[in-house]
Amino acid sequence: MSMDLSGFVRRKTEIEIGTKKFTFTELTLADLAEFRAEMQKKREVLNTKRREQLIETAKKLDGIDPMELLKYIDKPLSEAEIEAEMETTEGLGFLVFLSLTTHHQGISREQVLQIVTPKYAEQISKAIFMMDGEGEGEKKTTGRRSKRK
Repeated sequence: MSMDLSGFVRRKTEIEIGTKKFTFTELTLADLAEFRAEMQKKREVLNTKRREQLIETAKKLDGIDPMELLKYIDKPLSEAEIEAEMETTEGLGFLVFLSLTTHHQGISREQVLQIVTPKYAEQISKAIFMMDGEGEGEKKTTGRRSKRK
């Protein structure tokens, strides 16, 4: 039996870019898994080319086992590599695209890259990664400290 998630609503933030309002939703684990899968797919394409080049080069050199070298190419993505990709223009653009498609189904990745400018990058990052510290269960404070007696 599956759980009914019909009442689940992702946190959303409206941001006006130019003359249009866009609704950004916080990213879920499913979004991050899709991002990881996209990275893995790109890596596999690159690794196919690298394998061919490595085998050709190893054939020309004596005493080098190409299978031993392939271990370094065929390693899984590290968390550091994923985080580094998230900080690239293309990586952030894809994450923003995943966020926007919840409320803007017709938007393309290319359109996202065209509308998001550095001016809005920090605001959008806070919206999609829920970095403002006002998550569920957290108290909003006024910033004043009480004096201890």
